[in-house]
Amino acid sequence: MTEKQVDRKYKYTKQLVRMAIEHGMTNKEIAKKAGLSDKSVAQVTRWRKGDSLATVRQMQFLINEFGDLLKRKMEHLFYCKEDGVINYFKLSGDIILRHVYKQQLVLNRKQINIGLLRIVIIKHSEKFTLLSQYRMGLEERNRGQNLSSSDIGKLVQSSSEGANWICYKADKFLNAQEIVKATDSYAKSFLDGSNYMRIKEYSNHSEIMFLVREQMMNNGFIAEDIFDLDAQDEIINEPKKPKES
Repeated sequence: MTEKQVDRKYKYTKQLVRMAIEHGMTNKEIAKKAGLSDKSVAQVTRWRKGDSLATVRQMQFLINEFGDLLKRKMEHLFYCKEDGVINYFKLSGDIILRHVYKQQLVLNRKQINIGLLRIVIIKHSEKFTLLSQYRMGLEERNRGQNLSSSDIGKLVQSSSEGANWICYKADKFLNAQEIVKATDSYAKSFLDGSNYMRIKEYSNHSEIMFLVREQMMNNGFIAEDIFDLDAQDEIINEPKKPKES
């Protein structure tokens, strides 16, 4: 490996540091293995939070120890159904958002929330994939009708959350602006009922738009329609001039 390669930024710094901590390493130990002073725990904290990236050289020990495990952890299995046949596929990357639309039902005189629709956003370096999913078992009913308690038995109730969901649409390898537009389109489907279940749910529409912008901001991208109050503070707080008499 050349000098240039070992000094480049390691894009999975946050995930690798968190994995090391999950396996019992302390910030002090990670700092020492990264070639830093054992007192440089603040830098490790910044890596763990995703505020900065380490170099490949600094992460080399952790890459050797946990690299294969991290790769497996960042490979995600999904499935879709075509003509009644289940097809499996995998995507690699960091899942930055899972959002489930839940419908409230009454079962045995108790109110329960049942997940019906889900979106998943996966980040691959600087690109993103948006998966639109429905709950396994919903394909056997009339999507235009409200879910009843008798439908619950048809829904898959797996201990593995991923096994509960069938993917019906994948918007692959979008840039940051495109993923916001794609999720906005999905959110608006709850206004006109054009989503998979033909559900109209106004609060879910606004929640999705907020959550996506929040997560994208946490990943370094600010949507064009986010107003920077700090930047405009002087303008907002400028006192109004009295009207001339």
